[in-house]
Amino acid sequence: MPTIQDIAKLAGVSSATVSRVINSNGYVGEETRTRVEQAIKELNYTPNRNAQYLRRGTTKNLGIISTQFNETAVARINPFIELAHDAGYTSTLFATNGDKQRELEAFDMLKSKQLDGIFLIYRVNEWEILEEYAAYGPVVTLHSIDSKMISSVFIDHYEGYKMTLDYLWSIGCSNILNLYSSTNGLNTKRRIKAYEDFCHEHNLIPHASEPFLNIIRTEQAENVVKWFHEQEVKPDAIVAHSDTVAAIVVSKLKLLGYRIPEDVAIVGFDNLQISDLMNITTIDYAIVEQGKNACRLLLNVLEKRHEPLFNLEFKLIERETTKK
Repeated sequence: MPTIQDIAKLAGVSSATVSRVINSNGYVGEETRTRVEQAIKELNYTPNRNAQYLRRGTTKNLGIISTQFNETAVARINPFIELAHDAGYTSTLFATNGDKQRELEAFDMLKSKQLDGIFLIYRVNEWEILEEYAAYGPVVTLHSIDSKMISSVFIDHYEGYKMTLDYLWSIGCSNILNLYSSTNGLNTKRRIKAYEDFCHEHNLIPHASEPFLNIIRTEQAENVVKWFHEQEVKPDAIVAHSDTVAAIVVSKLKLLGYRIPEDVAIVGFDNLQISDLMNITTIDYAIVEQGKNACRLLLNVLEKRHEPLFNLEFKLIERETTKK
């Protein structure tokens, strides 16, 4: 592998001159620059970017950490990567599968200057542990967190969920079944609170939330459909915490002969491609903009910028699964 010294010898210049050409740092005459560039080409020399980044104290590499990379996570990651690329940064993905040690190993790369910043999507370690790493570089999370060290692109789901329930009420639905995600998630708690407030507002008896928590996998959604089929008095609407779960419910109910929305209205969350393909009413809560904001927050720190953040708001996308 050719070295800077080899290039200097072939071009008849000093190693310092070659370094200035490679790093675009300092003045080099046009004729000398041409000789150096020709020598680089002849020797097929490729600069060691890692060494360059270490000298500069930056890697131009951002970490994206998540317990899993499901469709919702990917919908945030893609715009993040695009913005990072436009700014000259690469992105490295770390799937922890819920392993605390694997998550910390990724954060250790921030501490050892192998990453410039981190976007944390779904976490497993306690905040007290993760906050310590923010001393080594900027960290942005999807979670709600009251921290001076870690920034957040969290959006409170209470407003969007209440909007969904009010919409269903406006089209004649009152016996609404809610399918929730993780038991301990703040968004789940905020959705349950919105449902309780909705029921109180309309003097309704709410469905118990406990049997319908952690509805994530296909078999869990299928069990909900089985439960629905067995009820003498059936819900007239189902709100799923994601478009993926909503799609499973729609498919399984149709196989059992139910008409949607005539027999039951269905609403999903996320506005993913599957909701468009299956014509499922959904709530768009700006997950693409969340990904962009996460990247901008990191770049604003790393590049000393003051770029404004994108507005995050809920939007109802009405499709065939609720139009009665």
